[in-house]
Amino acid sequence: MTSSFAGQMEGTHPHPGGEQRPSSFTLRDFLIAAFFHIRIVLLVALVPIGLGVAAATLSKTEYTASSLVMVIVSREVTNNQNVTGSGPSVLSIEGLKQVESEVQILESADVIRTVIEAIGRERLFPPSLVSRLKDMLSSNGSVMDTAIERFRRELRASVLDGSNVIQVSYTNPDRELAIEASDKVVEVYMARRRAIMENPTARILMNEVERFKRELSAADAAIEDLKTRVGIIDFAQDAVLAANQVDAVVQRRRQVAERRVAVAGQIAEAERQLKELPETVFDFSQNSDALGNDDDNNALSRLLVERDRLSMQYAANGSMMREINRKIDTIRAQIASRNERNYQTSRDVRNPSIGYVNNMVLSLRIERDALDQQEKELAQQQVEAEKRLTELRTAETQLVELDRRRDTLNEGYREYLRRATAAQIEEAAAAERESNIRLVQEAGAAVTNRSMRLPFLAAGLLGGVLFGAAAGAVASALRSSFIMPVEAERALALPLLGEVGNQSRADDPLANQHDVAALAALLLDTQVDERPVRTMQLVAPGEDEALSPLAAGVANEITVQRGLRTLLVDLAGTAETAPDPSAREKGGLTVMPTTTPLLWTLASRQGSTLLDVRLPMTQARQLMEQLGGEFEAVVFCSTAQDPTGVTARLAPLVDGNVLVLRAEKTRKQQALALGTAVTESGGVPLGFVFLGRRYLLPAWIYRLT
Repeated sequence: MTSSFAGQMEGTHPHPGGEQRPSSFTLRDFLIAAFFHIRIVLLVALVPIGLGVAAATLSKTEYTASSLVMVIVSREVTNNQNVTGSGPSVLSIEGLKQVESEVQILESADVIRTVIEAIGRERLFPPSLVSRLKDMLSSNGSVMDTAIERFRRELRASVLDGSNVIQVSYTNPDRELAIEASDKVVEVYMARRRAIMENPTARILMNEVERFKRELSAADAAIEDLKTRVGIIDFAQDAVLAANQVDAVVQRRRQVAERRVAVAGQIAEAERQLKELPETVFDFSQNSDALGNDDDNNALSRLLVERDRLSMQYAANGSMMREINRKIDTIRAQIASRNERNYQTSRDVRNPSIGYVNNMVLSLRIERDALDQQEKELAQQQVEAEKRLTELRTAETQLVELDRRRDTLNEGYREYLRRATAAQIEEAAAAERESNIRLVQEAGAAVTNRSMRLPFLAAGLLGGVLFGAAAGAVASALRSSFIMPVEAERALALPLLGEVGNQSRADDPLANQHDVAALAALLLDTQVDERPVRTMQLVAPGEDEALSPLAAGVANEITVQRGLRTLLVDLAGTAETAPDPSAREKGGLTVMPTTTPLLWTLASRQGSTLLDVRLPMTQARQLMEQLGGEFEAVVFCSTAQDPTGVTARLAPLVDGNVLVLRAEKTRKQQALALGTAVTESGGVPLGFVFLGRRYLLPAWIYRLT
């Protein structure tokens, strides 16, 4: 069965039976729900607002002092070997890694501990109730460890992009303390760095230089003594020339022989060391638990943002929220299992010493071949010279031995003197404060401040808005009553037939009469299966003091407006009327006339056969037909809580049923149960009447929305 006209009064009202759904949720509906639960919204919103105000009140302005340190990457840096340039031009580490190593030294625990001890832990971290409690529960060692961790959290040391400049920043509520701490970190870092780069080899090398100097002086003295004793300088001119020639030839041959032996020894030693050198040397090793395509943290952030968005649109226990919570738990479990998937990377590089030794062996072999040729030439010269100076051979032999010893000592002396000088230069470079570290900017020249008061206040306000909206949404979701007709339309899928007792028109004494008149006219103009509605039932889910006056007003309006003979059957009233001599039985009901012409009313429920639930439905329909023959319009008034169950009996007998709902009191489940009961009993629900609606929003908001 279908009805018409009643559901066509407004374009937003659907037809009975759910043929057209009400409009979607609007901004006005949201504001009405918020104003209805304004106390809960304000109470919940005040919590984050109060926290934001408290945080803004307690927060302090933080000052950040920044120093700039430039690292010079060249062969003159103090961590390079052979700063004098006599060795190979190979840096110990690459430039980028060298700058990163400087950052690691700067953030080391020894540097931070020295800074804390120099400035004072009480100055850096003033004691508070919480800190005292932590100190009482911790040991002496852990107190310094905690201070180091706190200092490291406030210290920032980073390499500026694309440069070799390190920015050292320290944040503290005290501006002067921030500057002092930043400067102290740089000072302690440079001192620590000098201690690391210190080279103690110069003293050892100088001792060897002194020893070679003494032995060389002794060798010089022996040579002079031999010349004095033999008197080589007093020989005749020819003897002197011959002696010089023989001496030169012999000396050169012996030098060549000595050099050959030295070269052979060097070649043998170099080849032996070359065999012992490993092909590759260790470069670096790295342990990590991160994969190349590990995107767990980013996926977790995206899911958390998505969950915040969905929490504003769906219920906390909805399928969408459960699904996204399951995904978040899965990713968190994946992140927590990182310790079970460690990876190790190790890299070896070709030993750079192999190339150097190969070059040295090749040079020595070339020198050995040259010495062989030189020795052949000197042998022939010696044969010619020995003929002239045989007698001087003994003295010459001693002199050559002494010269050989002196040359050896002289070579050793020069080598050790060069190395000792180089070591002294390296020590001087390491001791120099700004050898390869330049302080570009002091901390006092760049101090910035940051106050979190406004962000805390903004976060409190935003949190208040979000928490208030969430509280309003939860309260609206848990609310069991209707505050707007559109909510009843969505829940019952029935059209709104009219509003009676609207509190916004309480000042107008004729407002209720006009509302009832409009309702009566709408009901009379409604058709069910192309038949006008003449018998109707006004039914409420529970007892309502306005139900009987509403039914009486509708019956009175039908009688007055249309001049129809009308019967009012009020089953919601509790008081029994006194017996009236004019009462008579019509259609199984005991009725009597009223003071209004053509308007009759139920005299008594006792003796009314139609109101007996045990009466067969066939007889009940016959009685309704008789009643329709006596009266042109019949208005029944009852509640779903009637103990006799007459409401369900009358629902299929009348042409249409009208649900009467009380704003802010009628429970949704009661209204749904009543609509279902009317439909299941075979009755036709025409719509519902909304009683006692309040307009919660100010008039200007209604105009804007």
